[in-house]
Amino acid sequence: MKKIDKLILGSFLGPFFLTFFVVIFILLSQFMLKYLDEIVGKDLDTSVILQLIFYFSIFMTPNAFPLAVLLSSLMTFGNLGEHFELTALKGSGISLIRVMVPIFVFAILLTGIAYYSNNYIVPKANLKAFSLLYDVKQMKPSMELKEGTFYNGIEGYSIKVGEKYPDGKALKDLIIYDHTSRQGNVHVTLADSGQMYNILNDRYLVLEMYNGNTYMEEKGPRKNYVSRQQPDPLIRNEFESQKVVFSLASFDLKRTKEELFSSNRLMKNSVQLKTDVDSMSTEYLDKKEEVKEQSFRFFEYHLEDIVQVYKQRALEREERARALEEEKERRQEEYERSRKENEVEKNLQLQKKGSDSLGLQERKIELEKSVKTDNYSVKNEKKAIDRVDADVKAYAGNKVSKSILKKTEGYKKRDSERRIKIEEKKRANETDSTKLELSFEDNIAIIDSLMNGKKNVKTALNRSLTQVRHVKNNMLMRNGQLNKLKTELNKFQLERYKKLSQAVTILIMFFIGAPLGAIIKRGGLGIPVLLSLSFFILYYVVSMICEKWTRTDVMDPILAAWMANIVLFPAGMFFMKQAKNDARLFETDFYNVVFMKVKTYLFELKSNFNKKTKSLN
Repeated sequence: MKKIDKLILGSFLGPFFLTFFVVIFILLSQFMLKYLDEIVGKDLDTSVILQLIFYFSIFMTPNAFPLAVLLSSLMTFGNLGEHFELTALKGSGISLIRVMVPIFVFAILLTGIAYYSNNYIVPKANLKAFSLLYDVKQMKPSMELKEGTFYNGIEGYSIKVGEKYPDGKALKDLIIYDHTSRQGNVHVTLADSGQMYNILNDRYLVLEMYNGNTYMEEKGPRKNYVSRQQPDPLIRNEFESQKVVFSLASFDLKRTKEELFSSNRLMKNSVQLKTDVDSMSTEYLDKKEEVKEQSFRFFEYHLEDIVQVYKQRALEREERARALEEEKERRQEEYERSRKENEVEKNLQLQKKGSDSLGLQERKIELEKSVKTDNYSVKNEKKAIDRVDADVKAYAGNKVSKSILKKTEGYKKRDSERRIKIEEKKRANETDSTKLELSFEDNIAIIDSLMNGKKNVKTALNRSLTQVRHVKNNMLMRNGQLNKLKTELNKFQLERYKKLSQAVTILIMFFIGAPLGAIIKRGGLGIPVLLSLSFFILYYVVSMICEKWTRTDVMDPILAAWMANIVLFPAGMFFMKQAKNDARLFETDFYNVVFMKVKTYLFELKSNFNKKTKSLN
C-alpha cells in the first residue's frame, strides 16, 4: 500500500468510527425513548439494562453504517479540500478517482460485513432484544408507597401510609387490608407507626408495625333463615408489635422462551425468509383458488362459462386430493406388508440359529401356510364383496323395474306432453314480442303491480335480496382474509430483499459523500452534518413510503426495497461528475456565471427576434 493510500485511509477511519458511534447513540436514544415508560420504575439490574442497550445497538447498525459512511467521507474529503491537499494531489498528476480508491475498497469490505451482519448477527440480536423487552414489559413496577394513597402492587394486599419519614423506612398511620381469603374487606390492620425493610437479598419485604389493632370478621356457613339474620362474629386483636412478611417474587424478571418469538420476520435470515415466503405464497394461491371456487357458484346464471371452469378445477382438486390419499394408503399397505415379511424372515433366521432342522422346517411350513392363507382370505374377501354388490344391484334393479315400470311410462308420457306445451308457448312469446314493445315506464308499472299484487313474487324478491347480502358479506370476509395474508407475504418479502439493499446503500452513500466533500471543500461538523442529514432523511422518507406502499400491495416488494438506492444513485453519479470536473456548485461565483450566461442568451434571443420583426415590416 502506498503512502498516499495510508494517508487517505487514516484520515477517513477516525471520523468514520467517531460518527458511527455517535449515530448509534442518537438512533438508540430515539428508540429507547419510545419504551422509556416500560423500563423506568421497575428496579432493573444494571446487567439487564446493558443487555438491552447492546442488543438494540446491533439492531441499529443497518441504518448507522450508511449514515456514518456518508458523514465521514464528506468530512474527510472536505478537510482535504479545505487544506488544499486535494489541489496538491491533483497538481502532482493524481486524479480524484485514484484518491477515492482506498476508501472505495473499504466501503466494499464494509458492504460485505454489513450484509453478513444483517443476515446473521442482527436477527439473533433482535430475537434476544425483543424477547428481553417483552419480559421487562411484563414486570411489575418496583414497590413505592405514597402518602395518603392505597398501594395494590402486592397481590392480595392493599396498603395505605399516612406519612413517610425522610429515612425511607419509618412510617406512620398504617392501614392494611388483607384480601388473600377473597371474601372482601373482612381483615383489616391499623397501626400508629411502623417500619419496612428487605431481607434475604431483597426477596422478602418485612413490615413491622407498632401499637395497633387487627379486626377480622369471620363469615361462617349459613344454613337456615334464622342463622342468616344473625351477625357475623368480629375478632379484635390488639398488639404492641407485629410483623408482616410479603414475598417480592412477583417483582422479579421472568424470562420467556426465545423460541416463541422466532417466527417474527425480524428474527430470520434470508434463507429462512425465503422458505417462509415460498410456503406463504403457496398458501395464498391455494386460498385464492379456494375463494374463487367457492364464490363463483353464486354467479352461476351470470358467468356460466367461468363457473364451469372453476367447477372443473374444484373437481380436479378433489381428484388430486383423493389420488394422494389413495397413494398414501397404498404405500402404507406396502410398508405393512414388507414389515410383516421382514418379521417372518427374522423369525426364520432366529429359529434357524437356535433350533434343530426338523423343527425349523415345520415352523417354516406353518409360516408359509399362514401367509398363503392370509393372502387367500384377503382375495376371497374382495371377491365375495364384489359378488354381493353385484347381486344386490341386480336384485334392486329387477325389483325396481317390476314395481315402477308402469309409473315410469306414465311419467314419460306426461313429460313429453309438457315439453310440447312449453315449445308452443315459446313460439307464441316470440311472435308476441315482435308486436309488443313496452316502454321503461310500462315495465316499472308491471314490476310495481307484481310487487304489490302478488305476495309470492314479493317473497321471492326478498329472498333474492337476502341471498345477495349473504354473498356480499361472504366475499368481503374472504377478501379481507386474502388481503391480510397478502400483507404478511409482502412484509416477509420486503424484509428479505432489505438484507442486501441496506448493505448496498453504503456504496451509494460513499458515492454521494466523497465527491460532495471534494466540491464544498469544508470539513468539521457544520455543513457536512447538514448535507448528510438531508440525504439520509431523503433516503429514510423514500424507504418508509415504499414500505407503506408494499404493505398495501401498491408496489412490488423488490422494487420497494431498492427504490431509495435507485433514487440516490443518480445524485451520486452527478456529484462524481461535477467533482471530477472541479465544478463549484456551492460557490456564488458559479451561479453568477450561470446567471450571466442565461442573461446573455436571452438578450441575444430578444435582439434576433427584433431583427426578424423589422425585416418583415
